[in-house]
Amino acid sequence: MDIIKKHRAYFSLYFPLLIIVGYIVFAYSKGSIHLYFNEFHTPFFDYFFKYITYLGDGIPVVIISLLYLFFINTRQGLLLGLSAILSTTITQIFKQIVFGSTPRPLAYFNSINDEQILYLVDGVKMHVVNSLPSGHTTVAFAITISIAFIYSTRRMDYMMLILGALIGWSRVYLSQHFLQDVFMGSIIGILGAIVIYSIFYSPKMLENKKLDKSLLNLIRQ
Repeated sequence: MDIIKKHRAYFSLYFPLLIIVGYIVFAYSKGSIHLYFNEFHTPFFDYFFKYITYLGDGIPVVIISLLYLFFINTRQGLLLGLSAILSTTITQIFKQIVFGSTPRPLAYFNSINDEQILYLVDGVKMHVVNSLPSGHTTVAFAITISIAFIYSTRRMDYMMLILGALIGWSRVYLSQHFLQDVFMGSIIGILGAIVIYSIFYSPKMLENKKLDKSLLNLIRQ
């Protein structure tokens, strides 16, 4: 695909990372993987991941999308907003219908152990069901790769991949999700963004130059 060639910097790192994480996910049980990584905590990373995880929430995504839509570029705003919406919709179908009430780490380990064995970061509200896939990770990758598509520079590719990965990893670090949830969420987020990009940046849609103006400018015309 042309988009993968155009963003070789992003995908040249993402695909090896996907293979490595995929091997771990399929080679070991989700419980053993989570317990292994749950041992590695520091006060700095407790604070860091506690707050960076909010970048995968809906509110920051809505704010960023509306800012682009109304003040910068309608096409870019639609790419950001619709990528998040499409990816989130697919994720919710998996969460609610396909996989149902899959237990998250806290509920999973509480069901097989009488004592609390997980390290939990203070001040984090823990969720217990609808584990697979990770919604925060889905949104994080949908938005970050969309930003990479918009700016199309090697530096932005690297920065957005790192940011998406950090938000995804925060879900494991905070014991809100298993690694497999993050693995699947990243794939859904990227595929969702590619679908929306292929629509609004197709040769025919690029002919519509009005979409390259902000919505406010279009309204004023």
